[in-house]
Amino acid sequence: MRQATNCFLIDENGKVLLAMKKRGFGVGKWNGVGGKVQEGERPDETAAREVKEEIGVTVKTDDLVKVAEIDYSNEDPNWGMFVHVFIAKEWKGKPEESEEMKPEWFDEEDISFGEAWPDLVHWLPRILAGEKLKANFLYKADGELLESFDVKQIEGF
Repeated sequence: MRQATNCFLIDENGKVLLAMKKRGFGVGKWNGVGGKVQEGERPDETAAREVKEEIGVTVKTDDLVKVAEIDYSNEDPNWGMFVHVFIAKEWKGKPEESEEMKPEWFDEEDISFGEAWPDLVHWLPRILAGEKLKANFLYKADGELLESFDVKQIEGF
């Protein structure tokens, strides 16, 4: 199973940075910033690298807080992804649009969940409220329709 990361920046006013995927897997959807863990890389290193590559912001691995582990699967046994989710409240630089992502700041109540992956509504508000989570989501083969899920609060990582 592929491992990946997802990172959400949270500013001093509590706004969360989401990014609209502009190409490839997940195009047209709001999500955090992240990508595939490369061989020899720790998930926190992947998150820091992807944030730099996709929105031009520098995050130190020490400033990343792991808040969730999410196991994604669907009806296709060859598809699956295990995602390490981080938040960061400290970084350097201003998020900028790239060929891959268009970042935008949101107040939690203004997040456009209708333009996000269907699972995001089930766990993002909880991590923004300070919970740490383990979750499983099952999608149909078309990758769009959420079929079932389980989200549990845990003590920490």
